[in-house]
Amino acid sequence: VYKRQAVTHELKTPLTTIRMYVEMLEQGMAADPRRQKRYFEVLGTETARLGRLINNVLELSRLEKQQRPMTYGYGDLSDVVKKVETTLAPQLRSAGFDFQVENRLKGPFAYDAEVLVQVLINLMENSLKFGGGSERKEIRLTIERHKGNVNLAVSDTGPGIPRNDLKRIFEDFYRAEDEMTRTTSGTGIGLALVKRFARAMEGQVTAANNPQGGCTITLSIPADTDTDHTI
Repeated sequence: VYKRQAVTHELKTPLTTIRMYVEMLEQGMAADPRRQKRYFEVLGTETARLGRLINNVLELSRLEKQQRPMTYGYGDLSDVVKKVETTLAPQLRSAGFDFQVENRLKGPFAYDAEVLVQVLINLMENSLKFGGGSERKEIRLTIERHKGNVNLAVSDTGPGIPRNDLKRIFEDFYRAEDEMTRTTSGTGIGLALVKRFARAMEGQVTAANNPQGGCTITLSIPADTDTDHTI
């Protein structure tokens, strides 16, 4: 019951915002072109957010049923980074976040670009959601090879994760019980989906708090992957 309620509530949130802004536009409350532009930007952002939430639910279902094949191609992740930056630019700008990328890869490797885009967007939206009240609003993506793997680390300056929850945040529908999560909506699907995708790519995902504050979630996947691998 909780799972259905959490998903339903999270899907209703962007729908409520979309409905409100459409009504304001219909009532002529955005006569100023600048305000009108801002309203349309909100509608675009919330519509995209709703689409990603629905896609998360569908992807989790496919992975549970082992009906989600991995489609590999070779590259240096520049295509993935560009797509993530383009997709989240409105949210980053609106929330006042600074996004930095350090791609240390040298040479191509095999990966599923669509999956990695979805993984990174989920991780970054998590940082955006919980770091909104922080004095420093920064998200950094670091990509590098390490011991036969490629590591993609998303680090933020948010409140961090309670120690007791570090190993549980990737469980299906799990949400840490602290003041931050009680005042922030969420389904608990995003990070669970990241873990499922990590396993599908024969990798792993870990979380750790940063000494200076915030947390870092690292996806580690094999640098040499069988491109015919499916689940």
